[in-house]
Amino acid sequence: MKIRLIEPKAPGLNVFDRALLPRLGLPLIGRVLADHGHDVRIYVETLAPVDWDDIAQADLVGFSTTTATTPVAYRMAARANNLGLRTVVGGPHVTFLPDEGLEHCDYVVRREGQDTTLELVEVLEAGGDVGGIAGLSYHDGRGQHVHNPDRPPCPPDAFADMPAPALDLIVGHERMTNIPIMTQWGCPFACDFCSVIHMFGRRVRSRSIENVLDELETYRGRGAVFFYDDNFVVDKRRTKALMRGMIERGLTPAWSAQMRAEAVFKDKRTRELDHELLTLMRDSGCNMVYCGFESVSQATLDAYNKRQNVRDVRESMDAFHQHGIHVHGMFVLGADTDDKTIFDETVDFALENEIDTVQFLMLTPCPGTPFYERMKEEDRLLTDDLSMYDGHHCVVEPKLMSAYELQMGTCRAMARFYSVGHVLGLFLSNVTRNLPFLVSLLWRERGLRLQLPRVAALSFLPDRWPDLLGMLRETLSHESWARLQDILAVPMLRLYGYKHVRDWLKQSRSKAYIDRLRRLVEPHRGTAGA
Repeated sequence: MKIRLIEPKAPGLNVFDRALLPRLGLPLIGRVLADHGHDVRIYVETLAPVDWDDIAQADLVGFSTTTATTPVAYRMAARANNLGLRTVVGGPHVTFLPDEGLEHCDYVVRREGQDTTLELVEVLEAGGDVGGIAGLSYHDGRGQHVHNPDRPPCPPDAFADMPAPALDLIVGHERMTNIPIMTQWGCPFACDFCSVIHMFGRRVRSRSIENVLDELETYRGRGAVFFYDDNFVVDKRRTKALMRGMIERGLTPAWSAQMRAEAVFKDKRTRELDHELLTLMRDSGCNMVYCGFESVSQATLDAYNKRQNVRDVRESMDAFHQHGIHVHGMFVLGADTDDKTIFDETVDFALENEIDTVQFLMLTPCPGTPFYERMKEEDRLLTDDLSMYDGHHCVVEPKLMSAYELQMGTCRAMARFYSVGHVLGLFLSNVTRNLPFLVSLLWRERGLRLQLPRVAALSFLPDRWPDLLGMLRETLSHESWARLQDILAVPMLRLYGYKHVRDWLKQSRSKAYIDRLRRLVEPHRGTAGA
């Protein structure tokens, strides 16, 4: 069969737009289908536009969505249905709301989709009955919704030999900024707002170390790697063995991953650091970690069921920095324990602890989570426009402030952290600390000496820094560029943050939504402090 798979892009600016990375569900499904002889092509809208002339020739069109991208997927599915094509949708949103998905598509694949999709394709090709496919929802002959029993999670022994996702099936895959690699599914924790454990379970299943190393080998020399695991460090023995294998085989690209703050401790009770883990991370190429710190308020961390404390957050940042690893801190604002002081407290904490980059998003309910069910029950959802459920928009009525105050407080917190003054200050600080190296470049790099007047001019124009980096990349040797890139990486990321906040506030959909929240503020509460 000719199968076309689509990952839609959410409307408007999104914090993830800069990271030109696909989610790995479709490439994994694509690998399984292609290995069984099917003609598969994948469109990821952040990488390349959908070719509808190609789509029109397909036998089946599949979509993978998050909550925020379901409206776009549903519109695309309607277009495909109008062309007489069969459609299927999967992902966390429709897994927990399959009846909604069936209002727009012929089939819904729930939870892990690789085996369910393969069975669906084979049954459709043979003209058989889909009633026996576990994990599938569909319409019966009378148009009624039918939900087959859930498919059991992929067992650990089979997961250990999970094939690598077929990134080469993605149109525009060469534009990816990093190579995405998944080593395990699931998370043993149970944060109140997170849908991961409801999608993949709390039992963590891992690919074999050799399997992961073999995949890394196929991307040798292709650039940086991002490990897609929701929590990269679960079993420390396995994580350390993986990193030792990377070092032994010379597979040490610059890499980043998501992990929890307390991973840095060998013994959390004594606060002893796990220097072995941190050293292996550094020596195997780790240059940044993405940590879900969530809050600087202990009451909020407890409400999230995060099972960490503010001290863990602070000490983890110090530990990573001591080993030369940058830290991107992810914070969720708007818990029922948060009032209007949370914004300045969070920015003050981030600046005082010299966190490299931050992500301030608003608490957003995802279907399948206890938080979502609680917000529905309390009638606190502010909109049924699913495209707004992206963390950038306040979609839940907070308890200790108005929705407008939460929206603007979050925007202003981002603007304060990513201010031009802080960007320039960090840039000058990095230049000063590395002045001997930068001066030596003038002696070693003749091309740089010739470009020096232009370099000096562009250095004082933050909006032109991307042009400056492009020029330096073309001018310098590989070794000099790698060192310079490390010096400039964080200032450049902060510059992106500055531009993102400014551009997000300028777009018409943002203005319209903020104005709607402003009108929702009750007259007797006013907008003081917003």
